[in-house]
Amino acid sequence: MKIAYITKTPWGENSPGFVFSYFQSKGFAENGLNAFLLMKVAKSKSDDQKRIDKNLIKNHKVKLFKDNFGFIKSNEIFYKRVKRYIENNNFDILFSRDPGFLPYLSKLKKSLKIKTFYQSHNFYLDFNLHEYKNSLNRKKFHHNEKEFIKDLNCLFTLNDPQKKLYKKYVDTPIAACPPGLDLKKNLINNFKKRKVLYSGSFQKIKGIDDIIKIWNQGNFQNATLSIVGGRNKKELQYAKSLIKNTKNNLSVKSWLSYNALINYMKEISIGLIFLPDDFYNRYLTAPTKMFDFISCGIPVVCTELPSTKNLIPEGHQGVKLIKSKKRVEYINAIKELLEDKKKYDIAHKSNINLSKDITWKKMSKNFIKYF
Repeated sequence: MKIAYITKTPWGENSPGFVFSYFQSKGFAENGLNAFLLMKVAKSKSDDQKRIDKNLIKNHKVKLFKDNFGFIKSNEIFYKRVKRYIENNNFDILFSRDPGFLPYLSKLKKSLKIKTFYQSHNFYLDFNLHEYKNSLNRKKFHHNEKEFIKDLNCLFTLNDPQKKLYKKYVDTPIAACPPGLDLKKNLINNFKKRKVLYSGSFQKIKGIDDIIKIWNQGNFQNATLSIVGGRNKKELQYAKSLIKNTKNNLSVKSWLSYNALINYMKEISIGLIFLPDDFYNRYLTAPTKMFDFISCGIPVVCTELPSTKNLIPEGHQGVKLIKSKKRVEYINAIKELLEDKKKYDIAHKSNINLSKDITWKKMSKNFIKYF
């Protein structure tokens, strides 16, 4: 079976989407499919040279496409080139996480008589619930979801709360298929390191302000917090402005490539994720960094929302989900892991065990049964 996985994400981009798309498409290949990841070319020479996987497999191929014609640059140019490639290469299945590609999925299904699937990473059907003003193309994506989801063989969501949302609006078959992780080896117990890490976007809506407030209010002794990420200079400067008057046990680093970040995590004791209680985080998110922490055996302190609760098995002890909006609850959870070695060891081992059950290869089986 031959599958094309389409995403407009450029190769090597500083975004969770790049890593997510690569390993999800590889998960299909690990289950025996001939998987082709169709992406944009890298934005720079340094991005073009990025490699995130040492364990390459023959039936997982990456094909890169330009999104420009001379000085004219657009996603539509990329989409049309991908469309031509698909028409000339006899695929059995088309899979995309890109709402901009939905019209092309519809056209290709009708012209080539093949199965099409879309995994939503957002929700554009009802602006009364969620307008997502950060998306410049939200009106276009609203139209695409409204007009073309009905043509799909199946719509995939990241979790059950997101699935329940879509079921109110569409009759298309829907399946909740959570993400997976890339399994790591030779994991170390870092209880003695006393290092806490937040990694990701430095946008205010991602909770960066609250994370710094939690750390300052906690007055943690002999422990450090590293804040790593920021997809551009503006985000990085914003984060640095927040720590001007803080203590020396807090540092900010720019975005690290996937391999560099995983290597950096070898020194980390605790992963910290704070999610503001908004529509996106309640129903649509599946934090990539939570899975990265779990894959490294790192205990996690994370906000409990319907989305995150749905992703973690009941009784799991490696991710401490915090219900309260009060910062003191996060502080107490972090201090408990910093000070109580027995509880830390239980959380560490729990994440190692969970990581074996939610690899990309295993989680991809949830999709394949619908193919």
